[in-house]
Amino acid sequence: MTLPAPILIAGPTASGKSALALALAARVGGTVINADAMQVYRELRILTARPDEADERRAPHRLYGHVPGREPYSAARYAAEARAAIAAAEAAGSIPIVVGG
Repeated sequence: MTLPAPILIAGPTASGKSALALALAARVGGTVINADAMQVYRELRILTARPDEADERRAPHRLYGHVPGREPYSAARYAAEARAAIAAAEAAGSIPIVVGG
């Protein structure tokens, strides 16, 4: 079975992107993959409105809070990590849902 192409959800801050991604992931067996530059930082959960632990248990989440705040992070690093997360989701039979604004 061939999976559909990855889904991209983008839009302005506080427009409901994360809630939509989570609902969609729960419905289709997807993996939510972060595309928000600040949500990669471990210490910024509340400040960036990163999904809470209960939401993270409802569906797999990738590239959230995996970088210490003191560590530099680049678009090139994100691109490599996003490609890997998308490939891993697809290999597991999960639809990648890339979300951010």
